[in-house]
Formats: sequence, structure tokens, C-alpha cells
Amino acid sequence: MNTDLFEQLRAEVKACGSFAKEKQKNIKRDFKSDNSVVTETDIAIAERLIAKIQSLFPDCNIINEEIDGSAFDEAAPYTFIFDPIDGTDSYSQGLPIWCVGVGILNREREAVGGIVYAPRFGRSCDELFMWTIPESDTVYLNGQEFNIASDIMKQKDMPKQITTGSDIFAQLDMKLLITKLQAASGGFKFKAFGSSLLHILSVPVFCGIDACIDPLCYVWDIAPAHALVKKCGLDYQYCTGEEFRYDDSLLLYRKKFPHPLVIGTKKGRDFLISRIG
Repeated sequence: MNTDLFEQLRAEVKACGSFAKEKQKNIKRDFKSDNSVVTETDIAIAERLIAKIQSLFPDCNIINEEIDGSAFDEAAPYTFIFDPIDGTDSYSQGLPIWCVGVGILNREREAVGGIVYAPRFGRSCDELFMWTIPESDTVYLNGQEFNIASDIMKQKDMPKQITTGSDIFAQLDMKLLITKLQAASGGFKFKAFGSSLLHILSVPVFCGIDACIDPLCYVWDIAPAHALVKKCGLDYQYCTGEEFRYDDSLLLYRKKFPHPLVIGTKKGRDFLISRIG
């Protein structure tokens, strides 16, 4: 991917996040047909990002949460998947846990790039801005190269602090999981922020958060973070133990994935999966 084009997209994502932050002061909530929250900012950013991606990468696919209808070419070099605001409910209430995220899949539907900007949620600072370009193994956090220290990575092999969404309690037998985790690790915590992407990125970014169990979700809820965590040495897997992959039917028909996801190190995922169900 052309570096200059990627940089232009990265700048647009940050500009969209800054725009959303300014608009948050006076935002009004509305509801979609499925009763999920939507705001005028979601739509405005969706329109901006579609226009930008189409101008920079006219031969690529675009999938997003709010505006459907773009043509899909199975042979396109890249597929861009974005959520104009992940955590809209939090955003609409004035809370700081939300972000703008764009994920990039290659022709083989592998997560190879991503940009996530959270203007009001950071690690000892006011924002979190992570990105990685296709064809590079480097991840950046707020302008600096980012890696997980080896001792912190080893700690994540036996998760004790786990991020998740509130829907998970209706999708998995959490009582059984809690009993098994208590027996195995002696103490643990669940944390729920209200943004799937920030739940996932908290695993590499924060030293005390070891894994994520993500409820049933759509591609735009997880794709922007996928390449970022992969290049940090973590990955996604279904809670059933099955391999996770981006299926074109899920991309085209905008369906939820069939199972909740577990995000973490290989040993961390095995630890959790063996105790689910």
C-alpha cells in the first residue's frame, strides 16, 4: 500500500475523531430499527470516510456500520471496514469510551492494517491513537513504536483481568466460567467499557488487562483492531476453539459472527476456551 495514501487516511481518521469530540458536547441520541443508538455524528463521519477512502483507493471495497450499498469486488486488493463511532451509546451520553476505527483486509481476507483513534481514552494521556500499515510489522501508539514487554506478554498467558461487553452474560454461561476461573487463577476481574474496539485494544495497551471475550458482533466491531493486536503477538479465536476468519458471506450480508470471540495470547486463549461452556 502506498504510504502517502495511508497517511492521508490516517489523518482523516484523526480529524473525524476530533470532529466527533467537538460535537459530543451537544449531541442528540436517536435509535435505529434494532433499538441501537445512532447520532448525526455517526452518519457524518461515515459519509466523510467513505468519500475519503473512495478518493484514495477507488479499486477497493468499503464496508461500514451505518451506510450500506457499496459494490463488493471479491478480487479487490483491499477491503476497508470501519465503524464511524464504536461505542455510540457511551458517546451519546457524554462518556469518554468511544473511538473511530478503520480496518484493512487484503485480497485473502487477512487483517493487515488498522487505524483506531480514541480522542478521550488513553494510557496516561488524553487520547489513544494506534495504527499499522499493510506490508509493515510495526505498530504505533501515539506516534511511538509499540511493543509488549516480554514479562507482560507472559503474564497474559493466564488471564486475570478480562474485558468484555455486557451482552456476553446472555450468550455464555458466565457463572460456570467464573467458577472455573476462580479455581484456576485465584482471582480475576471483568471490565466493560462500552466499546468493542477499546475492549480489544486494552489487551495489548494496558499491562494489567490480559484478554478480551467479545460478545457476538459485526465485522466493523472488531476489524479495525485486528491487525494491531496480531502484530503485537495476540490474535482472535472463537470461544468454541474454532479458527476465526473473515467469511465473505458475513462481509456481504452484514451478519453477526456465529460465536463470541476470545482475544489474547495463544496460551491465554487456550486457558479461557478450555473453561468456557
